[in-house]
Amino acid sequence: MPDDSKQKKREECLTYFRKWPVYRKLFQKMKNKYESLGHMGGKVVLTGLSREDKLQLGGFLQKDFTDNKTVTVSAELFEKCLAGSRFSGISLEELLQMYFGSTLTGKKEERQKEIDQRKDFFETLLTEYKDTLAGNWMKTVLKEHGAGYEMLLKLYRDDPVKLKETVKYVVSAAEQLPGPSGAGGDMELLAVFAAKATGDPQYFDVGTVGERLLLAILSANLQEEKDAELSDTERKNQLFYRAGILKDDLSNDILVYGIRAWKPDGTIHEGIEGFFREQEPVRLTLRTVGRIGNARAGRETIYLLENPAVFSDMIKRDPGCTAICVNGQPRLSALILLDILRKEHIFYYWGDFDPEGLLIAQRLKERYGDRLRLWNYRAEWYYKYLSDVTLSEVRMKKLGKVHLPELKELREGMEKERRAAYQEAMMEEWN
Repeated sequence: MPDDSKQKKREECLTYFRKWPVYRKLFQKMKNKYESLGHMGGKVVLTGLSREDKLQLGGFLQKDFTDNKTVTVSAELFEKCLAGSRFSGISLEELLQMYFGSTLTGKKEERQKEIDQRKDFFETLLTEYKDTLAGNWMKTVLKEHGAGYEMLLKLYRDDPVKLKETVKYVVSAAEQLPGPSGAGGDMELLAVFAAKATGDPQYFDVGTVGERLLLAILSANLQEEKDAELSDTERKNQLFYRAGILKDDLSNDILVYGIRAWKPDGTIHEGIEGFFREQEPVRLTLRTVGRIGNARAGRETIYLLENPAVFSDMIKRDPGCTAICVNGQPRLSALILLDILRKEHIFYYWGDFDPEGLLIAQRLKERYGDRLRLWNYRAEWYYKYLSDVTLSEVRMKKLGKVHLPELKELREGMEKERRAAYQEAMMEEWN
């Protein structure tokens, strides 16, 4: 058949089927079925057809549908009737493509196309950022489907253009990290670092895509060992600090008494020295602690206390002592200072007799080993100073994580009594 004759038949066919609304419903269902199967076939069911729809469809398919509530049409039947009509030579697949003005594509083909596009996207990024810290991380994650893989896929699905732009800035940032950190090392505020690396001081703020990507890279490259007892904020603070960045430099602080400190160049820290001479407690922010080169106490022993009231009573009773108040779960500022002091001092830690308190004691003991001794963890004190605070099931479950032999008696007592005992009530034992 000449091309012009065939084209004319196609136009007539399209005009005919577009004339009747029932075929719009039928062809849409058949298109969906094709996409589902990946080929032309199967049956479709039409509902809610008018009498005119049924008459028109029945006339073409040579069937009586007038009394049917639903009409079932197979691709095979329609193909057969199409071949027996004046539109012979035009297949059902060809008709649907003409009708919708696009090539029919099965779901499998669509999925493969998406996979290929995604693969090309990330391969382009890997080539562009080859041998960079961020590029190497991305290569490993994509290859091994490791931590961060699902995040990358989600970010790609949400907005590949935004992801590409973010990766560009994160690559730049990762190449400019001040770390790894150490006592007295060059530290940089997160906002300052972000402005220098991306031009936006808020680029790595909490919850941003930039923060999530950078933290994932830092976690992998610094070989982070996740601590279940750390809050998400403290975990981020530690990761950034190890990379030489101060994230929360003012609200992250530690209360100390009897501490002397020196700057990285060996000169005395006059601010801290003033509080030492005046025998006054001082709150040291993460910014200050991060810039200390060395620190020492007046005595070999340093008392670590969980609660501010007990800390205050301790320095009042013994003005010549050195004491640090961790005030609950130790923050990064506390851990950095203790890491410096551990070289020349022995820590004596005492905290509350409740599940959280025992876990803090255990965590500190595991971190500082023989440099830290658990002080006043006596089972008889627990029974003597039992409070009226009943431990909830959620808190009781935390005791399952307490495994240190030195805390066994207290843990067993707590499992039996299901109550807490607090430091403040035990201060009279000091005499």
